[in-house]
Amino acid sequence: MKPEGFPAIFRLRKRREFLRVQNGGQKHHTRHFLVFVAPPAGQVQPASHTSDEELAAMVRLGITVTRKVGPAVVRNRIKRLVREAFRRKRSLFASACDMVWVAKQSASTVRYAEVVAAMDAMSRRISPRPTGPGTLPGSSAC
Repeated sequence: MKPEGFPAIFRLRKRREFLRVQNGGQKHHTRHFLVFVAPPAGQVQPASHTSDEELAAMVRLGITVTRKVGPAVVRNRIKRLVREAFRRKRSLFASACDMVWVAKQSASTVRYAEVVAAMDAMSRRISPRPTGPGTLPGSSAC
């Protein structure tokens, strides 16, 4: 697999997967997106060429953009920007989880740099925190 590819195993594709993350996940707000993060479901069927390291840190992405945000051209542009930012920044996510990015109405004017900044911020929020005197070992958002 290409290191920056975006194969189907990194996508949430079924309605029940989106609903599981949105109903049972943690909610994070960014300027243009509402991001739901949940631990991965145990039913992901990996491709035969996927290594164990890739499965251990597999982050899957789902994107929702409603018609309230704008016409189809705008909605598709937002989805392309989020997919591209995720594709390039996927390696920053240290723990496996499922994410659903829901576009707010302000996302209709979002630029790629803003999406990348939001992706960076989200990777810092949900990655495991270092263990120390005041933290629990293994605690993370996923």
